[in-house]
Amino acid sequence: MWRYRELMGHAFVLPRARRRVFQWGLRRCARRARVADLVELLDYGWRERLVAGWLIAAGGRNELRPRLAQELSDPEPQAQLDSYCVALACLGTEQDARILRDHLVKSLALAVEGREEHRRCRAAAMGALLYLDQRLGTDYSGPLLTEGGPWARWPGSSGTSVEEEKQEIATAVAFACGADPAPRSQKNQPGVSS
Repeated sequence: MWRYRELMGHAFVLPRARRRVFQWGLRRCARRARVADLVELLDYGWRERLVAGWLIAAGGRNELRPRLAQELSDPEPQAQLDSYCVALACLGTEQDARILRDHLVKSLALAVEGREEHRRCRAAAMGALLYLDQRLGTDYSGPLLTEGGPWARWPGSSGTSVEEEKQEIATAVAFACGADPAPRSQKNQPGVSS
């Protein structure tokens, strides 16, 4: 599988030269991948879905938006879909924000903690939605984040910082676009290598 371990976060902390080569390879593969190949990856297990999400993100493959929306329409997704949230954030339209909002409305209504991958997907979806709201000047996340609203009622929200989730998505989007993924506050700190 296309170096999926690196896509789980390890690539973010590679030395700058290796990270740039990795990003170049990811973006090159993302542009060259046929839609049929990406759809096939989306049909397999979590590793393949992880790779497909990142390829969609890095390649700006908006022709696969309907498939991502379909996967996220299930309030209890059957796989880790964090990379789908990154992909929608990279695509970056109001349509993508609405897909994330609709996913959160359905999944938060269940109001149960659920499995870890469900918690991560909800947190990543909120981070991506906040990222898009900031970027687009919209407020799709507002009704979800009201006091006593769906996010506050969800048991998993107590251990989740929405600002940290938004920053994680911003970092992932920067990485997928070929930019330096290190948050500005970390770039000049001792021990952080670029």
